[in-house]
Amino acid sequence: MSFGASYDSTTKAVSSLVLILLVVVAAVTHSTMVTAIFAFVLVAAFAWAPTGYAISDGAIVIARLIGDVRIPVDGIRDVRAATADDFRGCIRLFGSGGLFGYYGIFRTSKLGKCAWYMTHRDRTIVIVGDSGTAVVSPDDVDGFVAAVRRVCPSGALRPQAAPAAQPDTGRMGLGWMKVAVLIPVTTVVAFSLLYSPGPPAYTLTPQSLTIHDRFYPVTLNAASVDVAHVRVIDLGSDTDWKPVARTNGFANARYHSGWFRVASGKVVRLYRTDATSVVLLPPKGDGTPVLLETKEPGKFRAEVLEKWAVY
Repeated sequence: MSFGASYDSTTKAVSSLVLILLVVVAAVTHSTMVTAIFAFVLVAAFAWAPTGYAISDGAIVIARLIGDVRIPVDGIRDVRAATADDFRGCIRLFGSGGLFGYYGIFRTSKLGKCAWYMTHRDRTIVIVGDSGTAVVSPDDVDGFVAAVRRVCPSGALRPQAAPAAQPDTGRMGLGWMKVAVLIPVTTVVAFSLLYSPGPPAYTLTPQSLTIHDRFYPVTLNAASVDVAHVRVIDLGSDTDWKPVARTNGFANARYHSGWFRVASGKVVRLYRTDATSVVLLPPKGDGTPVLLETKEPGKFRAEVLEKWAVY
């Protein structure tokens, strides 16, 4: 016998918002790394979320993409509709508090430490067994409880109590979970929009230049750079070098790093805040030019020419 696992309004709202924010982050940053991390978190969250329930082959089966959870019915001592008291003093130890459901390890004053496999807070069932306490939320609460009691060994279950009202979701102590989900998401978005490290630090030696960028660090070998043509350019007047599109980089209003296409059609590695003066480090052969902003571009160029004079 199978039972559905529909979402309540909070799960729908949180999941939709996070998905929208993923699109916003991808569009704003154009950073493959940031987008991939965000996407991985979403895929992992969905994979661990319950997608349905069944009673089959002597067990309650909780369906998940990552792998089903099985609770043997011969070890169940109690199965009942949850009450508001079951969720008082709720603390999330590990898991999701609204993103594709409510699942993971939680602790409440009455149930103690328990495993949640829920998607709807108004259809909750407590299962007490030899392996611990679980909380599930099939769409048909009464039908699920009756089905479990039919297959459990005679005399193993506690007598069924009178039907109790389902929990008052406004008093379940779960409202803060929305905040717990939104805080890290909002932090990622805020970071993407407000990140402003200034011109990147660098290390210049007689053999190489290392640009210490958070997302796209790079080390240039002196022998691969056309030292004779290293120069300071003004993006306002040298329009051929003006960045016009991101190909694989991080960008917001305050900082740009990674690969960008410039007006001439070339792809360059760019490390720049909002300054117009940058140092061009052209490659020998078919390498990728680098446009680097420094606090004192003229002084930096002189240092490069001095240290790399042999090249």
